[in-house]
Amino acid sequence: MKDTVQEFFLEKLYASYQDKHGPKAKQEALDAAIVALPEDITSPVWRYVFFPRIFIFIYSKQQGFDPHQDTPVENLHVVLLGFIKYFWRDLIKNQINDEQKQNLIIRLNSLNVSGLGISKPAGETLVNYAGSLTGRDFRAITQVAPFVIYDLVSSDVYDAWVSLFTLVPLLWQPSITGIDSYIVDTIYRR
Repeated sequence: MKDTVQEFFLEKLYASYQDKHGPKAKQEALDAAIVALPEDITSPVWRYVFFPRIFIFIYSKQQGFDPHQDTPVENLHVVLLGFIKYFWRDLIKNQINDEQKQNLIIRLNSLNVSGLGISKPAGETLVNYAGSLTGRDFRAITQVAPFVIYDLVSSDVYDAWVSLFTLVPLLWQPSITGIDSYIVDTIYRR
């Protein structure tokens, strides 16, 4: 990653002692150039705090942007096209047989998803084309999988899907009001 603001000031510091001879003269020129720098030479991009789909500019130097802690999870590629995709592919290819696949297709086609904000999942597509699905398909899978695979897989696999089912909605919420009661109601209730 290239920080053009920092690069500008680094070039000024480098140029400050290039025409000087001897370590003492170079150090004096460099010290003078450092004193002449503005108080804040931090790139504005590092003063951003990132929330999903929201950018809030913070004017305080103490509350800067730490890219390792402040960058949100990129839900599409990390979650839906990441581990959800691999869980689904494994389920279709390794966990269930052909008869169970037909049962899964029927269950997916029979779901009432009116309250989920997704289009009706096409069971044939989700099962037969598990390797060619889109993020929208995996979003639907995440919301309905525990209800359609409950007796098709082992309890360990089912527990993993239930955990994903619990985790994924949390990733789409930028903030949760009443976090203490929310945790008790959703996490510890199981």
